[in-house]
Amino acid sequence: MSCRRGSQCRGHSAFFRLRIKESMIITEFMKNILLAFFCVISFSLFAQSQYSRVKVDLTERSIKELAELGIETDHGSYAKNRHFITDMSDKQISFLQSEGFVIEFLIDDVKAFYKNQNIAGHEHYHEHEVEVRNAGPCDTGNGGSGIYDYATPTNYTDGSMGGYFTYAEMLSILDEMQAKYPNLISAKDTVVDIHTHGGNPIYWVKVSNTPNIDNDNPEVLYTALHHAREANSLSQMIFYLWYILENYDSDAEIKYLVDNTEMYFMPCVNPDGYLWNQSTDPDGGGLWRKNRYVDENGDVKGVDLNRNYGFEWGVDDQGSSPNANNDTYRGPSAFSEPETKAVRDFANQHQFQIALNYHTFGNLLIHPWGFSDSATEEDVTFKALGNIMIEENNFTLGTGT
Repeated sequence: MSCRRGSQCRGHSAFFRLRIKESMIITEFMKNILLAFFCVISFSLFAQSQYSRVKVDLTERSIKELAELGIETDHGSYAKNRHFITDMSDKQISFLQSEGFVIEFLIDDVKAFYKNQNIAGHEHYHEHEVEVRNAGPCDTGNGGSGIYDYATPTNYTDGSMGGYFTYAEMLSILDEMQAKYPNLISAKDTVVDIHTHGGNPIYWVKVSNTPNIDNDNPEVLYTALHHAREANSLSQMIFYLWYILENYDSDAEIKYLVDNTEMYFMPCVNPDGYLWNQSTDPDGGGLWRKNRYVDENGDVKGVDLNRNYGFEWGVDDQGSSPNANNDTYRGPSAFSEPETKAVRDFANQHQFQIALNYHTFGNLLIHPWGFSDSATEEDVTFKALGNIMIEENNFTLGTGT
């Protein structure tokens, strides 16, 4: 498995033994009101300008203060009462400094870092040097000596966008999977009657031993790319899909999961944002985060899709923002965006037992609630599942707040 330092390590997963190379958020699923996700998290950036990786000193300040200022604290590396590490725009950095926060620069130009990380001889950023939470080595090759002892699928190769996949490459890979494994994966399809502001559909595929027939097995939903700049969330999903398909006949655990679960995958929830990053930075490193729309003044804006779902939408301004210029802008109303409507409508057509939402940066497995530290009725279940899922990667398990 190829490894990218600086919070960029290819991942894969399996239900109940999920192998995610960066991090995840678990949230509860409530039909018509809430779509809850196990969410994978790997790198966090802010608006489209100059970006740096920084360490925010929290020895005399709190993570709550950052959240109240509109900083997305569920993406990044947090050491309680010590620091918070994330990637920020120059405007965000100046704002925090004006609020009295002490900031140390770890990578001056993080966009250049992401673009150059595949170049031979490039000086990589080492997570252990800044005490990233639970950092560990990744595999360096098939069956490598790292903590993730899984061979890279034969069909998995790097994409052309700085090692990540372009949107067209993603669609082509889904077609290739179906052509090679027609008895295990469906042809790609779209959520009916919904297109993004840019006119793009939301694609999905199904993995099962009956991919074209609805049966009575439990249903699971996987999503990626709610945030356009988290390209590794798509890489993780493609890796996982190839791993399932290639090992179905030889791995009893995978065969059991596929034969007894209907797995649905939405590899790109935010195609408009992803395509924009591809157009501005074809070699990788695009940092646009939200979806994209044109407001009444003709200005391009966006909504943080992960904060646009209905359950407890806008409950406060900590963790999401009412300001359209903020990267955590939650939108004018719950489900205001076509992308979140597509996920909601697709969920309402199924009986998902759980959903897993891939993000990037932080080595986290966050379970509900995301808006409160209060326990859900399923807290024991979430913790039991979570402890299984982190037993080998040593991610931090807990709520989002």
